[in-house]
Amino acid sequence: MRRKVTCTAATRTGQVAALLIAQLDLTALVLLNGPEGLADDVAGAAPAQGYEPRVRGGTWADAAGSDLVVLDAVDDDAGAEIAARCAGAVVVVATPTPVADVDRLLAETRLPRARIVGAAVDGAGPITAAARATEIADAILRDRRRTIVAAVQVLAEDDGAADVVVRDARIGAGGIQAIL
Repeated sequence: MRRKVTCTAATRTGQVAALLIAQLDLTALVLLNGPEGLADDVAGAAPAQGYEPRVRGGTWADAAGSDLVVLDAVDDDAGAEIAARCAGAVVVVATPTPVADVDRLLAETRLPRARIVGAAVDGAGPITAAARATEIADAILRDRRRTIVAAVQVLAEDDGAADVVVRDARIGAGGIQAIL
């Protein structure tokens, strides 16, 4: 069964991530906020790259029921749209500020902390950031239970306060399985 993945593609990171995720050949991919024609372009690359062209452009309404959402930017309505339309999804944050954006999305979506994970990019370029986001997406979609450096929310043992930090985390189906 194909999993439904939504990927925002407003930046170069999102556009590269969309191509890399399509190449995994595991998903029906919905692209949001990308340049006109991007979905057709990613689908058009399918024969040369050996994946099925299950890619289409769309809106947040088309994202409803997604299993995975990959964000390259967190705009004002992203949290509300995810909470309303993709409440069962795991969210991968591939922005220049993953710690801040994971924290923001946790507050706005009220999703469990295991289901929002940031690709730790720390000064990386857009291709590296897209590759790291795709690594996380692959670990989730294939339940690889891989140890990946990521932005995750941890709870302090003494007072239960929550902070988003960059740590090693075991990631598989359902998102973060353990913070190491």
